[in-house]
Amino acid sequence: MAAFVSAGHHLRDSGALGSGTQENLVVIKFRDLVVSKLKARGVKVFEDNDNETLAQYLQRIKTGEGSVVLEFHCDAFNGKASGTTALVGVDADKNDKDFAKELVDTTANILGIPNRGVQSETKSHRGRLALMREKGIVCLLELFFIDNPADYAKFNHNEVKLADAIVAIIEKYDNLIK
Repeated sequence: MAAFVSAGHHLRDSGALGSGTQENLVVIKFRDLVVSKLKARGVKVFEDNDNETLAQYLQRIKTGEGSVVLEFHCDAFNGKASGTTALVGVDADKNDKDFAKELVDTTANILGIPNRGVQSETKSHRGRLALMREKGIVCLLELFFIDNPADYAKFNHNEVKLADAIVAIIEKYDNLIK
């Protein structure tokens, strides 16, 4: 029906810092790449605006049971932590968990970084994530640790390949719920 793809941070919210860059710049660029590829494949897609907050985005969009909702982020910890993690809501169903598992498995495989698995939003530093209240198949994907130079280099080297794989996963789940 529709895919909703967002960067976890807007232009006035840098997010995590590391490896000489800002999280918002990385996830906005990656979101744009994924969205352009989805549109080229004929998928109806909505994305966040680079100047709106998460609250504004969530107020604007109208997800439904026939939606795939994905948000990109980058983790940061101590410059040594590595890997990718997928977060789902406390009320996640089988489709949410399967979608998240496919995303995190694919990301870990393509980037060659540890797979930190699918975790409940309760494991996030906020404990509860507004995105998880949206309808449809929902996941927040922590792509890699931005403050780990090796993770960042692997992401940069494999960004297009990862975008292609994520597009295929989004399209698969979008078709699943049509």
